[in-house]
Amino acid sequence: MSTTPPQQGSTSRTRRTAVVILALWCLVALAGCAFGAGPSAAEAKTIKLAVSDDPTRHMALWALEHGKVDTGGIDVEVAYLPNETATQAFQTRQYDLIEASPVSVAASAASGFQTRIVSAGVLNRTGTVVYVRSNSAIRGGSDFKGARIAIGSLGGSSTQELRFVLQEDYGLDTSLKGGDVVLQPASPDSVFTLLKQGQFDGAVMLNRASYLAGKDPSLRVALEVSKEASAITHASATQTVLVTYPDVEDVKRDALAEVSSALAASVAYARDHKAEVAKEAAQGNAATADYLQWWWQHADLRFGSLVDADIAGVEAFWTMAETVGQIKDKPSFDDLRSSAAPEPS
Repeated sequence: MSTTPPQQGSTSRTRRTAVVILALWCLVALAGCAFGAGPSAAEAKTIKLAVSDDPTRHMALWALEHGKVDTGGIDVEVAYLPNETATQAFQTRQYDLIEASPVSVAASAASGFQTRIVSAGVLNRTGTVVYVRSNSAIRGGSDFKGARIAIGSLGGSSTQELRFVLQEDYGLDTSLKGGDVVLQPASPDSVFTLLKQGQFDGAVMLNRASYLAGKDPSLRVALEVSKEASAITHASATQTVLVTYPDVEDVKRDALAEVSSALAASVAYARDHKAEVAKEAAQGNAATADYLQWWWQHADLRFGSLVDADIAGVEAFWTMAETVGQIKDKPSFDDLRSSAAPEPS
């Protein structure tokens, strides 16, 4: 039985064709793996930003949202979250960049939930004060022993400042149970009326409530909490920060840095055009616009900034939290600093 010898040229071509097909298949497979493992180009160029739904934040972001600043080609999707939950919402991981409390960030890090600080948020210079009725016998911090004070929340930043000052400057026991003062959470909408009715001996007034209380002759300031806290810690407290997550930072570092620069520019625009931006953020409400201009006298917007003073403000906040037992130990700022943050100065 005879056989036909193989045709050498035909076999070589077949093998070469198979090798080429195999190589192309591998490249396609690798490309598919690469695309599946990371975000698309559009996703990498988008930053989902979430901040507290407060007129001061609308003021901070007005220029960014109205095309007054360059975002470096990054699409910034802004979400405004309810004030009651905003500073804890970073734990949901729904956003790339989110406003949070430095104390919550520190406490979460201690439990293993990692975030990275990209920039400061709101700096509190003189915003936390305790009001009393004008005819009250309370004249200073030591007079609050045995008093009932209305606060926003037991874990709030203003409560932390108050406890710290009463403890460090006046030697009062500020334990939440069995201390020298009774700290009672109350709705911001009701605290003004409740104080005037005598249901509290004093009340921590913040933001708009403090603005209104300052106009009421039946009330007066008995304790400048922020001023006294700053004198002890040698820094004004940075009450909020913008944070991201290590995995987001790895993928979107450049986009986060671009957005941080845009945020700094947006805040600078608001600072340089206070009346104009306050009016726009107030959406035609003259009282809100007036309040926003008042607000600048007591606080500052620091989105996109992380200079030494901002860091000192965060560390001051951590010092107060550690002193009153809200966190066990202060973290190292360098351990929580994002590589997308502005360079230190």
